[in-house]
Amino acid sequence: MNFLRQNSVNKLRILAQIGSRAITTAPPPLVSAHQPAHPVAIAIRLTDQPADPITRYDISPPVNWGYLTVSDMNTCIIERFGKYAKTLTKGAHYLIPFVDRIAYVHSLKEQALCFPYQHAITKDNVLIVFDGIMYVKIVDPLLASYGVLNPLNSAIQLAIVVVQTEIGKIVGKNIYVEYSTLHEKTMISINKVIKDWGLECIRCEIMSMEKVTMETEAGKVLSDGCWFKNCRGPC
Repeated sequence: MNFLRQNSVNKLRILAQIGSRAITTAPPPLVSAHQPAHPVAIAIRLTDQPADPITRYDISPPVNWGYLTVSDMNTCIIERFGKYAKTLTKGAHYLIPFVDRIAYVHSLKEQALCFPYQHAITKDNVLIVFDGIMYVKIVDPLLASYGVLNPLNSAIQLAIVVVQTEIGKIVGKNIYVEYSTLHEKTMISINKVIKDWGLECIRCEIMSMEKVTMETEAGKVLSDGCWFKNCRGPC
């Protein structure tokens, strides 16, 4: 009996303590008053691009140890005493150390090259911002090595100029009507030039295109004076 009586007294004591507490439905604080709030993490989209624009798309040639294995869809340009000697395709090859030099290494795969937001002016002086992507591949490694310095980077710069030229031929109100034919005209103009660089443009797409007014986001950036500083992007 004493045991049961002691349990009853303990239960009454616990109920009295619970009743004396203030009941609240508010959620607990996320950050303690004595603990500083952590900074908010912001996701940033980064691109892996070297600082030097000339070597951005280059593949570093290996050292000549007398034996070289070329992977599939790759090709190597060999120079002997500073003069072009031969082009190596996939497979195993023997070279003469200190005489033969692996000058260039190219990938024959189709590559996607993006160019950041650029500006263009239509025929009736309407400012347009656009960005795009082009798909190219190397069809002649010899011309890609000696025809131009860094062919892939040169193709991007050419594509930007060609798109700006084609947009300059269009009236601003018809910019979206001519959008479908703009891709074809751009690709034809690009291929006329890059064939001498050993490249072929498979397709060139304008991913987004917008008229710039003071109400748009691009117009606000333009009015702040920092648009033309970033319009070209890294070359």
